Amino acid sequence: MMGRKDDYQSKMEFIDLNTFVPSNHILRQINEKIDFSFIYNKMEKYYSNLGRKSLDPVLLFKMLLIGYLFNVDSERELEQEVNLNIAYRWFLGLDLTDPVPDHSTFSQNRRRRFKDSTVFQEIFDEIIKLCVEKGLVTGEVIVTDSTHIKASASKSKVEKVTVERAPSQYLNTLELEAKKIEKELEEKRKETGTKKRGRKPKGPSPETISVVKTDSNAGVLSRPGKPTGPHYLAHTSIDTKNGIIVDIHPSPGNINDCEPFVERLKVIQDKFELDIKSVGADRGYDTTPIHHGLKTLEITGYISPIKYDTAFDTTSYRDFIYKRETDTYTCPNQKELTFTHLMSQGELYYKTYSAKTKDCKVCPFRDKCFGKTASRRTISRPIAHELLEENIQRTKTKEYKLVQKLRRVWCEGSFGTMKIKHNLYKTYKRGIEKIYEQCLFSALALNLKRMIKVIY
Repeated sequence: MMGRKDDYQSKMEFIDLNTFVPSNHILRQINEKIDFSFIYNKMEKYYSNLGRKSLDPVLLFKMLLIGYLFNVDSERELEQEVNLNIAYRWFLGLDLTDPVPDHSTFSQNRRRRFKDSTVFQEIFDEIIKLCVEKGLVTGEVIVTDSTHIKASASKSKVEKVTVERAPSQYLNTLELEAKKIEKELEEKRKETGTKKRGRKPKGPSPETISVVKTDSNAGVLSRPGKPTGPHYLAHTSIDTKNGIIVDIHPSPGNINDCEPFVERLKVIQDKFELDIKSVGADRGYDTTPIHHGLKTLEITGYISPIKYDTAFDTTSYRDFIYKRETDTYTCPNQKELTFTHLMSQGELYYKTYSAKTKDCKVCPFRDKCFGKTASRRTISRPIAHELLEENIQRTKTKEYKLVQKLRRVWCEGSFGTMKIKHNLYKTYKRGIEKIYEQCLFSALALNLKRMIKVIY
């Protein structure tokens, strides 16, 4: 006989939400292994001692975290999901009859309470410190790359402006090296009585960039194989032991990957007291400033080398032999090219080596070497060029292959996961501060999943 449930009789029941959440549910695992009570201390300074009680700050944080754990990118939708989902209510400590915080609460807190604050970065860092304590993060090998985030801005509202871009800290270290070399060369000139040659090195010249009117913090991404238009970049550093993201730093989409690289490594070292032994990155980071910055931090870089196809790397150039002991080049005709002056190109500095005019004048290789218009052969060598050569030698080692494999696994894998499952594909927010929050929560969601996997 077929049963039919026609009548519904309301009744009073006592329900324990705990019984509805499976033991293997990610929220139960996080709740059992991670104590978020430290958030009260982090947020206490943002609340007054007077007035009526606010919503629990831990509840607000956990509710945002749910959105990133389960790829809910709308806070209106998040409010509805929490209202309906028993597991979400249990994780937040809400009973079935408790009201769910309104979606506008988050935007109001961003605009007022947490404006210009670092509270979400502090919470992210506290979780990383917990990983360090538990041995999940060692700093032995760090791999770095960036991924693009589609900005909430219009392609059509872009204008060109000229700006003075100050060199970042790692480029300043190279500038100091250039000044040191120039001082030593000037002393040598005084001893020998020779005149100064070449032009005085100049700093970075003004550049023209595209500014997005609807979100001035975004930048126009223009790279081969990448989407075009307004984007942000998330520069991400990952510890390779368990794939924990130890740092994520957003920037406009027109920033070069290598610009914040060394500075972020220094931040990681100081903040978490990690002794970083080596780092891995792709060929976008293979520059003399990067290698020089890594040397100052005493970190070994395993970076994919750029295969130069320029006049600097011509066959004629390869025929010249560099002698590090005397800092000179020897040409195929066995004549010496000595270091004569420094020159600059943008933010990079080069040492110029020149042959003697009288030697080049009677040289049988003159036409093949530099043509008829010049009076002598010169070679430009980037400062710290030997560091590029050392990196090329490291590419022949087993360590390089291992680090690059780890970079592909953790960086590309993490970016794919965060874009598909943790709200990092695009943003509805505007302004670098709000993008910072999105990046931190997306990375935190992935970190918590990896932490739980290791702990369990």
